[in-house]
Amino acid sequence: MEDQFDEDMEELDAIMEQVREMRKMIEYGELDNFGAAASDEFTFPNKDTKADEINDYEVDENSSSIFEVNTPVGPFKIDMEDFEAAKTRAKNKVNPPKFSKARQMTREFIGGEDKMDFRYWSNNLGSLIKLHMDTFYAEEDLVKEFDLEGKLETQATYANLQLGDKGTVRFMQHGYRFYERDGERFVVISSKDQDGDQRLVIISTEEGRGVELIDELEGDFYANGPLNGAFFDMQYNFMKRSDMVDELLAWNPTIRKQLERDVLGFLRLMPILNERGLPNSRGIILSGAPGTGKTMYAKSLAAEAETTTILISAEMIQQRHDVKAAFKLARRLSPTLIIIEDIDTAGTVSRKFTDHPILGEYLQAMDGMETNNGVVVLATTNHTENIDPAISDRPGRFDRIIEVPLPDRAQRKEIIQNLMRNMPTKIVSGKVIDKVASKSEGLSGAWIREVVQTSMIEAISNDREEILACDLEEGLKDVLQRRGMAYKPTQRLNDSGGRNSEVSVM
Repeated sequence: MEDQFDEDMEELDAIMEQVREMRKMIEYGELDNFGAAASDEFTFPNKDTKADEINDYEVDENSSSIFEVNTPVGPFKIDMEDFEAAKTRAKNKVNPPKFSKARQMTREFIGGEDKMDFRYWSNNLGSLIKLHMDTFYAEEDLVKEFDLEGKLETQATYANLQLGDKGTVRFMQHGYRFYERDGERFVVISSKDQDGDQRLVIISTEEGRGVELIDELEGDFYANGPLNGAFFDMQYNFMKRSDMVDELLAWNPTIRKQLERDVLGFLRLMPILNERGLPNSRGIILSGAPGTGKTMYAKSLAAEAETTTILISAEMIQQRHDVKAAFKLARRLSPTLIIIEDIDTAGTVSRKFTDHPILGEYLQAMDGMETNNGVVVLATTNHTENIDPAISDRPGRFDRIIEVPLPDRAQRKEIIQNLMRNMPTKIVSGKVIDKVASKSEGLSGAWIREVVQTSMIEAISNDREEILACDLEEGLKDVLQRRGMAYKPTQRLNDSGGRNSEVSVM
C-alpha cells in the first residue's frame, strides 16, 4: 500500500507541475482558453507530456483561479489561489520572514498582516492636519507613542506651529502612534520627506482601510479643524486679527458704511439667503491710489469679521491652480472672506498685457462650474483699468467697485493724531496738528505716516527725546519735497539746455 501511495503522490506532483506551467502559459499568452498551446511541439520542462496530449482543460466560471483537468488517473480540480496561499503559509512557518523592528511591532499590535496606505500634503497644510489628529482621536484611543532609532525606542519628534491669535502649538512631526478605537487597531506613522512635504501612513489588517481612515481625518479637519474661523494666507501662514488697525486708520464715513453693508452685513445674511435658495456670494473691489488705506480697510474688516479669512497676494501665487485651490478651500470652510491684495498685479489679470493663465483661473474660480456660495471676495487695486472687464464688469464676480479717495483734511488730522499718540511727544492735538493737516493736502495716508516718522528722526538727530512742533513741520517740508521728486523726470545726458553735452571718459 505504501508503494502505491508513493506512486500516486509522485503522479500528483507531476500533474501539479503541469497545472502550474499551464497557468504561466496562459498569463504570457502561450496557451489559449481551450488548452491548445501556441506550438503543438511545446513540451513542459522536464516532462514528456506534450500540450496536445492534455485531454481537457476548463476554467471555472465562478473563479478563474480554479482549474479542472482530466488526467490519466481521473478528473482533478484545484484552486490555485488556495494552493499558493497554503504554500506561502507553509514556507513562512518553516522559514519565517525577517521584519524590521518597526514592522514587527506593528504586526504584533494589529494582530495580523499589515496593509499600508499613505498620503502627502504640503508642509504647512500637512502640519495642520497632523495637529488635528490630537483632537480627532480621543486621548484614551492612543495606546502608545514612540519613535525608533534602529532597534532602540525613543520619543517622537515634535515641531512648533504658529496659529495666529491662538499662539504656538506643538504637533508630532515624526514618530509612531498605536491606536485602538471601538475595538479596531491601527498604526499611524508620521514623517516629513526631503521636499518638505508632510506624510501620514496608516496601517491596518484590512486592505484599503487606511485610505478610509485618512479620508475621515481629512474630512473632519476641514469641518472642525484649526482653519475654521482663522485668518491665514493661501500658504497656510496664520495672521493675527489686529484691533490696533482702527487706531491707525481714519475711516472715510461713506466707505465705512458701504463696507459694513456689503461685507460684514452680507456675511451675517448668508445663512438666511442660503435657506431661501438665493445666491450668497459677493465680490467687491477697493480701488484707489497707492497709500490711500485700501489694505488697512481690508485688515480692519478681517479683524472685525468673525469668520474664516484667506489672504491672497501676488507673491504667493507660485504656480497654476494656486488661485483655484484657494477658492476651493474657501468653499469648504464657508462662510469665508477672501482678501486679494493688488489684484491687478496678482498674476496680471488683464489681456492687455498677456493672455495669462491666472486670468482664466480667476474667471473660473469666481463664476465657474462651482458656485461660491458662502464666499465674499474683497479685492484691492491701484489700477482698475488694468483689470480685465470679464472680472471687473460682471455681476457674480465683482458686484461693486468702491473708489477710495485720498484722505480729506479731517481724515488727515485724525491720522496724525492717531500716530502721535504712539510717539514720544506732548503734541497730540492743537494748532500745530491743524496746520500740518491743512498743508498736507494731496498726501496719502502712507505719506502722512512718513511725515510723523521723519519728525521723529529729526528730533533724534537734534539730540531730543521728544518730538517738538518744529520737528513735525520739518517732517512735512521734507516729505513734500521728496514726493515732488517722485514725479520729476530724470535729466538725460544729451539734454544740456544749450551747453556742450560731450562726456569725456578718462
